[in-house]
Amino acid sequence: MNLKAASKKKLFFLTVAGVLGGFSAGTSLDIGHLQVQALVTDPQPTAVEQSNSQLATQIAQNGMVLLKNNNNALPISPQQKIALFGAGAYGTYYGGSGSGSVSSRDPINIWRGLKTAGYQISSENWLNKIKTDYDQKKSKTGNSELLGSFKYRDPALSDQDFASAPAETGIYVISRAAGEGIDRKNIQGDYQLTANEKQNIQKMAQHYQHSVVLLNVGAQIDTNFINEIFQLDSVLLVSQGGQNTGTAAANLIAGKETPAGKLTATWAKNYSDYPSSKKFSDNDLNSLTERYTDGIYVGYRYFDSYNVTPQYEFGYGQSYTDFDIKATKATVENGQVSLASTVKNTGTKYSGKEVVQLYYSVPHSTVPAAFQELGAYVKTNNLAPGASQKVTLSFPLKNMASYDTHYHAYKLFKGQYLLRLGNSSRNTHVVAKMDLPNDVTTQTLSSESAPKFDPTQLKGSNNTYTPATQKTEIAAAPTISLSTGSIKAGQQLAVQKAQTFRAPDFAFGSKNSQGKTLKDVYDGKISMKDFVNGLNQTQLSQIVEGTLDPLTKSGRESLLHMIGIGGVFGGESKLLPGAAGQTTDDYDQTLGIPATVSSDGPAGLRLPQSYEKDGVTYYNYATAWPIGTLVAQTWEPQQIYQMGQATAKEMSEFGVTTWLAPGMNIQRNPLGGRNFEYFSEDPLIAGISATAETRGVQATPGIGVTIKHFAANNQEANRMLSNSIIGEQALRQIYLRGFQIAVSDSQPQFIMSSYNKLNDKYTATNHDLLTDILRDEWGYNGTVMTDWISLPGVTRPQDVINAGNDLIMPGGSQGMLALNARTHPATMTNLKVSAARVLTVIMNSDRFAQKYHVAVKSYTPANVQTTFTANNQGW
Repeated sequence: MNLKAASKKKLFFLTVAGVLGGFSAGTSLDIGHLQVQALVTDPQPTAVEQSNSQLATQIAQNGMVLLKNNNNALPISPQQKIALFGAGAYGTYYGGSGSGSVSSRDPINIWRGLKTAGYQISSENWLNKIKTDYDQKKSKTGNSELLGSFKYRDPALSDQDFASAPAETGIYVISRAAGEGIDRKNIQGDYQLTANEKQNIQKMAQHYQHSVVLLNVGAQIDTNFINEIFQLDSVLLVSQGGQNTGTAAANLIAGKETPAGKLTATWAKNYSDYPSSKKFSDNDLNSLTERYTDGIYVGYRYFDSYNVTPQYEFGYGQSYTDFDIKATKATVENGQVSLASTVKNTGTKYSGKEVVQLYYSVPHSTVPAAFQELGAYVKTNNLAPGASQKVTLSFPLKNMASYDTHYHAYKLFKGQYLLRLGNSSRNTHVVAKMDLPNDVTTQTLSSESAPKFDPTQLKGSNNTYTPATQKTEIAAAPTISLSTGSIKAGQQLAVQKAQTFRAPDFAFGSKNSQGKTLKDVYDGKISMKDFVNGLNQTQLSQIVEGTLDPLTKSGRESLLHMIGIGGVFGGESKLLPGAAGQTTDDYDQTLGIPATVSSDGPAGLRLPQSYEKDGVTYYNYATAWPIGTLVAQTWEPQQIYQMGQATAKEMSEFGVTTWLAPGMNIQRNPLGGRNFEYFSEDPLIAGISATAETRGVQATPGIGVTIKHFAANNQEANRMLSNSIIGEQALRQIYLRGFQIAVSDSQPQFIMSSYNKLNDKYTATNHDLLTDILRDEWGYNGTVMTDWISLPGVTRPQDVINAGNDLIMPGGSQGMLALNARTHPATMTNLKVSAARVLTVIMNSDRFAQKYHVAVKSYTPANVQTTFTANNQGW
């Protein structure tokens, strides 16, 4: 079929939706003559698949959050009969739609999970009727991820439905879907409960001795029903726990495991309580311009600083047992503040884990500041009743600095600093105070990516949340005297410059590198500079773009794959069908440059389950991990690290070099369509979670990640055109901070620029962001890529390259870029810089190692930085 025969509708969706992609479970492809790397030919579960499935369950149950548990309604013995309602019991959402979806082998819904756990479910007749209706309605909607996940509305339950399902405990599942390309709405069936849902839960709570609600949601919903239905005993946020959501939920309900998750975003009493609610996305009928008037006051920073009581605060989560946290010693040494404490399980029946959270408060100054900010955290071991554990948290004093936009500098202002210790943002106690006699500048920078006019309206309040015992605690807390010397001790005062290629390195003319290959660069026979200087504009432009290229036969084949002709819709790669993309394979033989494959997405490798080649079927049964928010709700970086290691094993099995994950934008507003992919409203949680995941993946040499979406991609509506207007302080302290942590602490293989504009400039062409901040300030030495089909990459690829964006995905503008480079020396020079960066990634990849039988190193070097330390483990 020629290109003209391609569906115009598919091409339209392909561009507007940014290549969401999608395929049905069990899709099988015949890719004929294409050369592929695939190792799994046995359809039975591999050892890696089985091991990863167990880890997925552990993460899911470790990150689910117990919000309410009156009358000891939970746990429930599997010997008890239960009545289960809500279509989500059958149509459980394991994750979101779009790039974050994964086609795992055998996902387990909540109904099945409870049955497998041994529960006798008295409402099976009702569930079977719902199953039939659900399947019929879903079949009529098709299976296009461009349209988002199928959404089913629960019917009203009658008195007879409950009477026909006798049990001691009734359980109701509320499910909500979200996905790439569209934001949620503050309407019934989305953020709000439907009338049927509320009525059903009310009746259930009245009918049964005990009642439980399970929230199968990817982000916040309105929870006023919990207060209104006073008979409701328990609420468990099961979130969207990946392929084993049902198993993990059942383990917690049965008491096999004790809930230990904590919220990483604030759940408000009313949607209007969020400061961005009026203007977010389409709420004001203008999603093209998003002015961040809330400044640094996002999430708990706002609720605490403006004394707004949340429904469930940041860091909140109950357990089946109780804990006592006592601070034992606070010290400052070598520029680090450290706090030792002891945690004891004071319960008598259940073992459990507690999260120790250390916050700090800074003195009032001319710069806006939050009431408190998270500084470090650690999760304890599983403590038996009566057992204790000593924990120590520490972080650099400079982490408490605020960004002063007048001087473009980070400063610690004179006055009193407080350390607060507890297990949520609204349950802390002042355990130490630190006095600083004078202002100290910790880092002086320059104005980068700043707005023409600062939109910030919220700049602090005199009516902050004040704990009842705060005054007494401050008076009793030990005092530590700080000085300029104590702050700067052990601190790198000079900005660490990136070890990366620069334009001056390529200021020379072409070199005679005829006959040389990338292997010669690896062997030291020719420098990367000389190798790249010997390439022409056409070669260079193809190296810095994906394989989609309308000017070549191979590139047109990739285009057909992307639009679903002879391939999987949304998957450009020819080496691994269904994978999101790959680097060029045009120079494998002539220049010795192997192609590397990239695969979505944040919740696991988004690949078809199988494909065929030369009569052989290959299998890609990838693990569907819990969504990013649930992963972060574990508050356990070491377990996130293990998830990264486990994903790397699958990448090696399937032939994937680059995982297009993690997503780590800030959850500014609950209606953000991709919040489920992201970790938190807090940049520290986001940055540390991304660091742990990156380090875990990149512990396998030649395998890497892509942190995304850089930056300020906090809404989905009009995401390819929207303009995020953010003040410089909020940009530095909130929206860039998480990325900065991940870069300095893990050095990801790639960073992906976002679709949107940032302060009137597309991020894909933003030199301030991609070069001045990312490389010069933060010391990034990896490679930057665009998101798929970004408008600048399609229309002005030279601007993308000149900004320091190195790899245009999935390609398509090679001819335009080569033509510009022939007439613009600056473009030609920057084209060489980007090519050198891309080739460096390839030369250190698993593909290169396999092609030449050589060793490659981890993309994460040994000398990465540390943002905080928990029990001697630096993150």
